[in-house]
Amino acid sequence: MGQDKGLMRLGNQLLVLRAAEILLPFVHTVTLLAPPDRYGNLGFPVMADLWPNKGPLAALCTGLISSDAEWSVFLACDLPRVSRRFVEFLVRRVRATRSDAVVPRTPDGWQPLCAAYHGRCRMAFEAAIRQDQLSIVELFDKIRPEAITPDEMATSGLSAAEFVNVNTPEEWVRISQLLEERG
Repeated sequence: MGQDKGLMRLGNQLLVLRAAEILLPFVHTVTLLAPPDRYGNLGFPVMADLWPNKGPLAALCTGLISSDAEWSVFLACDLPRVSRRFVEFLVRRVRATRSDAVVPRTPDGWQPLCAAYHGRCRMAFEAAIRQDQLSIVELFDKIRPEAITPDEMATSGLSAAEFVNVNTPEEWVRISQLLEERG
């Protein structure tokens, strides 16, 4: 994108604050996993990755280590179509599962950055980082993820469109226009 996606604005709201606002009704605390020097003035606790430059797995592991909660819900800020309805659905699944993670799985694959992970995942995640094995999805054979399927999403009135992320300026223009049209 050429810029920090979390600090981009959709309408008049920063993407990171939009994600935090979506999570707030469902969690005890929202912590931003980001550089404190850029995000420290946004009104939420901020935690830098314990393993800088190790990608999203390092952020998930940092979040799990810093949390005293049994479960942690993670929401990447570059998913501007994720809704409160989806997070509510995710949290209901967490309350009913015996798995180590609850992760949406769309026709495009797993969506590990809009998911919930039990504290039990810490050890597997940390071991993978130390071995420089940074793929979250490749760790799913070491933890017990429960998939939220496309059929379950459809039955709940949700769709895989919830997980469309923005990685290029062209995607940003398309998504921001679509969301502004929806209001």
